[in-house]
Amino acid sequence: MKDCVLISAFACDPSMGSEPYVGWNWLKQILTVSDGNVVLLTRRMHERPVREALEPTSRARLDIVAFDLPGCAGMAHHHSLMKPYYVFWQVAALFVVLVYQLRHRSLAVIQQCTYNVVDMPGLLWLVPGTRFIWGPVGGGQIPPAWAKPLYGRGWIKQRWRTLMKRTLRFNPYICLASYCSSSILVANQDTLEMLPRFAHRKCLKTLETAVSGVTASPAAQEPKESFTLLWVGRLEPRKALKLLLDAIAQIKADQPQAYERLRIKVLGTGPDAQKTQVEVAALGLAGKVELLGALPFAEVQPLYEGADLFVFTSVQDTSGNVLLESLASGLPAIALNHQGPREILQNGGGRLIDAHSYNEAVREFARAILELMDAPQLLRAYAQAGLENIQQHCLWEQKGELFRTLLDARGKSAKSHLASDQA
Repeated sequence: MKDCVLISAFACDPSMGSEPYVGWNWLKQILTVSDGNVVLLTRRMHERPVREALEPTSRARLDIVAFDLPGCAGMAHHHSLMKPYYVFWQVAALFVVLVYQLRHRSLAVIQQCTYNVVDMPGLLWLVPGTRFIWGPVGGGQIPPAWAKPLYGRGWIKQRWRTLMKRTLRFNPYICLASYCSSSILVANQDTLEMLPRFAHRKCLKTLETAVSGVTASPAAQEPKESFTLLWVGRLEPRKALKLLLDAIAQIKADQPQAYERLRIKVLGTGPDAQKTQVEVAALGLAGKVELLGALPFAEVQPLYEGADLFVFTSVQDTSGNVLLESLASGLPAIALNHQGPREILQNGGGRLIDAHSYNEAVREFARAILELMDAPQLLRAYAQAGLENIQQHCLWEQKGELFRTLLDARGKSAKSHLASDQA
């Protein structure tokens, strides 16, 4: 297997989370399973951290092609302008890769890795003489209609995004990219349904992210005087911290004794940081909810290990890396029964919550918290199931083995090849 593989990872950095973390880990796995050289196409800011983090043997097999758009540095660092910058960067990437191919004539496989959004597959599927692997791709999630109160004025933008996503399968650009892809890795069912029907035979479901391994074993759970809830995420509407705050306020009103036992730790920052402080105070939770801000991962891990229950409230999420981290730490979780959380927790590790209105979601989160506070055996069972889930489905080395299979597939469809391997 000495095919030269190019991974296009606009975001790829071992020192960062989110998309850069995904790009970095997919790069590591490709270097592990590929016998040939690997080319990383990325931005200049990521080149040095990647080189410094790699072992010498991997570094020698990696060729980094890094570039930025001239005169557009401001766009790349401004959150609202990042998407248009990425679009133009992808156009330039096609010409950069074509020149590279003309000079070296070595590329056999191209993977479009990050950003992993379903409406922006880039243009590298146009490179002749190569097999194109699109993904892992996500972003097909649509927030439920009842989530409107969480978005405020931003709901109009969400409705527009929803309309665009529901018509993606008819978009000529998406259809062409799908047709020219040899394999498409989709992170969840929502994203799969956004793609044209003819492309489904090429699709394999796999989370875009994973963890390196389990970091704890479930300890014996006994009822304690206090019960600690942990919430980790970016403070923005789609992460829906307000769902948890309103659930705690409901517990305060209905079950004051249980409320006294609760401790809530919120980790993260974002555009709604100040708004969150105001909401906490308005709900009378200032002495109950601890807003920790952003912390380095070394300080986050003890929080996972010290909490009793992880609460994942996101109404729009491809997967949820923090959800995987909680399960890998032996911490059971509760989350809404949709999108990425459903893909993860349906294999064990916690409870999925169904809701058809905002008030129902608040009630169901409150009910789940109250039920689990005095159910140590159930919490321990959830924790054990979560660890098994991680070990069986959510390790980075499993992503590497999947990519190895895709490299071996060559002219066959990925699905049929995987099926033959499992027979």
